[in-house]
This record gives sequence, C-alpha cells and structure tokens, in this order.
Amino acid sequence: MRKVLLLASCACFAALNASAFEFNPYVAAKAKYVIARNEVKVKGSFEGKEKLNDNILGGSVIVGTTYPLLDGNFRFELEYTKNADAKKRQVKVKTQGVLLNVYYDFDIKTVPAFKPYIGAGLGWGRTEIESKNSKTIRNNGTSAQIGGGINYQICEHVTADLGYRYITYGDFDKEYHFGPIYEKYEYKPRAHEILLGVRYSF
Repeated sequence: MRKVLLLASCACFAALNASAFEFNPYVAAKAKYVIARNEVKVKGSFEGKEKLNDNILGGSVIVGTTYPLLDGNFRFELEYTKNADAKKRQVKVKTQGVLLNVYYDFDIKTVPAFKPYIGAGLGWGRTEIESKNSKTIRNNGTSAQIGGGINYQICEHVTADLGYRYITYGDFDKEYHFGPIYEKYEYKPRAHEILLGVRYSF
C-alpha cells in the first residue's frame, strides 16, 4: 500500500511539474557596436605589449526559450555571433563565437512592458590574426560573456532589447623558438559590446 501511495505521489508531482513547464520558444537578431580590446603580450628574449584596439560592428542570430519563474523569466539561448575585422596598421583581428547564454528578466509591476535583465554565457570562440609580415594565427578557445540590459515588449510576440556585455573570445598563447631566441606571445581577444536587437516569441 505504501508503495502504491508513493508511486501515486510521484506521478502527481511529475504531472504538476510538467504542467508548470511553460517554455516559450523565440528567435532573435542583434546588431552590435563592438569596442574591441585585443591585447598581445610578448615574453621571453624580447618583452613588450601591444594593444590592437578598434571600434567595429557585428551581429548575432539567436534561438532560445523563455521559462517563467518567481517574479520574472529565465531565458536559455544558443547564439552565433560574428564581428567585423578589427584593424590596426597591418594587422587584422577576426572574432566569432557560439555561446550558450542564460538570462533572468525581472518583472516591474508598475511598468510591465519594461524588463531589465542580467545574464552570462559560455561557449566556443574563434580568433584569427592576420598580418602582412607573418603567417595567419588561428585559435579555437573558450568564449565567455557577462552583461545586462533591458527588454521592451512592443506587442504580444515582439520584444526589443538593448544591452551591454563584456566578452572574451578565448585567450591563448603561442611559443616560438629561433635558435637561442625564445618568444611567447599571449593573445587576449576581448571586447565591450553594445547590442540592439529584436526578439520574436512564438
């Protein structure tokens, strides 16, 4: 009898949880103003530091889902993002990435159309550094981002999004040996990004 009651309780609990799962899928697109802060440090026989900074544009495409919880919403999304080339003298830095992001939207009872949010993400980052004087350097690393912003619900299915984030496209290093000369280059492809987007919920 106890086993029957236990199984019945588990079934009821599962049913309640299943009914509570109100996942709402969406797609989104974002334009970005990217303040690229790409830094290169040289260690070894010669030491120095170079900043390959540039202000560029970029964009993201996103698929995700929203789950209501407490006084707000969790959002889980998969994002592909790519930036224009950051240039300084004869060097170009290309960055792109695929991120799994988690956001929390806060409900404001007095102005329900506006929802501020915070979030973070982790995923794959790709960096290419092109120079006329040397070979192109390519690296696949771990990309991570953290930021926040505000949503504005235009209508039932459409939401505008203005946000900021700090992102790294995956730090990495390269070592070179030229006889007795040893050099280690540490690359830090990072950026401040201001994003403006539109989200369509199904």
